[in-house]
Amino acid sequence: MKKGIIITLLGGTFWGISGTMGQFLFQTYHLNTMWLTTLRMIFAGIILLSVCFIKDTKKTLSIWNNKNDVFQLILFALLGLMFCQYSYMTAIYYSNSSTAAILQYLNPIFIMFYTCLVCKRLPYKKELLCVILAFGGTFILATHGNIHEMILSFEGLFWGVMAGLAASFYSLLPRHIMNKYGSLIPTGYAMIIGGVILGIIGRVWNISVSLDIYGYLAMAGIIVIGTVLAFSMYLIGVNLIGPMRASLIAAVEPLSATICMCLWLHSPFTLMDVLGFIMVMSTIFILSYKKKAS
Repeated sequence: MKKGIIITLLGGTFWGISGTMGQFLFQTYHLNTMWLTTLRMIFAGIILLSVCFIKDTKKTLSIWNNKNDVFQLILFALLGLMFCQYSYMTAIYYSNSSTAAILQYLNPIFIMFYTCLVCKRLPYKKELLCVILAFGGTFILATHGNIHEMILSFEGLFWGVMAGLAASFYSLLPRHIMNKYGSLIPTGYAMIIGGVILGIIGRVWNISVSLDIYGYLAMAGIIVIGTVLAFSMYLIGVNLIGPMRASLIAAVEPLSATICMCLWLHSPFTLMDVLGFIMVMSTIFILSYKKKAS
């Protein structure tokens, strides 16, 4: 149990740190979000699939034998991973790593709305409370309580909310193929497919980039630490302590992003930001407690 908690905690922390690395690259080298997201996805996918091929080549290739699985994989690659990774990085570009990570955790609210639609029911009282907290927290993050002034840019708010929506797709779309093939195989393929498609859309080969040693180290950190290691550690944590506990512990991501952003990049984080942070993040624990109680 203790080992699982520590590993999951590290995974969530690495996710937060990688977001701040992305902010560092945007601020220092003015990178294009499509270029960074494309390289992150393709190289991370190659590493993940290499591990899968070493472990079980036959199983890694078998996903292509079923048309329905291939269709779900492509949906996951485009609507899940590509949309999720790009919207998150774009939210960082227009705001900061902390705000983007917090807004991404609006995803339980979107999943809750989806569940209500599928089950043809109204939200429960605790779910309504979470909606109020989520919208209230987002409002405070965007305006600091002043309805006449936007502290957060419209682009930052829009892409942050899109990151939350995309994260809900990421959670819902691949359930069948992940149950069948495990998590690493679909994710590895989806990373490469999504990265290639995004690269074509953004014509990233026409984008000139100039990095020094620190830029390359940050890129390597995003790919290896923030994607490959973070995801692998989270999956190990799920196996050791279960998905419910793992998802709660991995919610340390916005906290680690905030601490890293303040200490490394000296970005401001006010009391109003803290209030918005608490309101949005509390929805995860309230919704999880409800599921456990039922």
